[in-house]
Amino acid sequence: MDERDLIEYTIPDEKQSEPVYTEFYDWMTFIFSCVLCFLILFTVLARVITVDGESMLPTLQDRNMLLVSDVGYTPQYEDIVIVYAPSLYNKLSNDYGKTIVKRVIGLPGDKIRIDFGKGIVYRNGEALEEPYTNTLTNIQQNFPNNKEVTVPENRLFVLGDNRNDSKDSRSYDIGMVDVRCVIGKSLIRVWPFDKLGTV
Repeated sequence: MDERDLIEYTIPDEKQSEPVYTEFYDWMTFIFSCVLCFLILFTVLARVITVDGESMLPTLQDRNMLLVSDVGYTPQYEDIVIVYAPSLYNKLSNDYGKTIVKRVIGLPGDKIRIDFGKGIVYRNGEALEEPYTNTLTNIQQNFPNNKEVTVPENRLFVLGDNRNDSKDSRSYDIGMVDVRCVIGKSLIRVWPFDKLGTV
């Protein structure tokens, strides 16, 4: 065997060890990047919120999990938002203050009127078409019947989709929601997996 043959046999052995380390390094870099992106996503840009109760039926069910973000968010009509209600009693903590999921119906300056006899919500004089609701809006709670109420500056009027089984802006416990109490908008439902998608 001459020197040229020796080189041909030894070079492949040297080269075989290099890809193993390179591939390991690439995988570790990929995993680290994924973990870093996950942490940034769920601590800075978004968070996961669990629906508590049936006030958003049929749109959302109890224990559904939502990916929520407030980055660059400005409330719009029919958005599903997560808000903190400081005056609402929380059975779990045995104290006041609870996170709730509702739908934006009125923005600052809007005039809201509800005819509880007919179960119809009016915004600025126009009856709303609400295909997302579970029932007509017949439960008055603390809201005046058939009288216009103006949404104050920096406040939102929110309702649950399950109108007759929802505490929302009709109740003194929640009222018109301060925009500073808006945790974010629901982006997608992440659980259960068979209902994964936007809501």
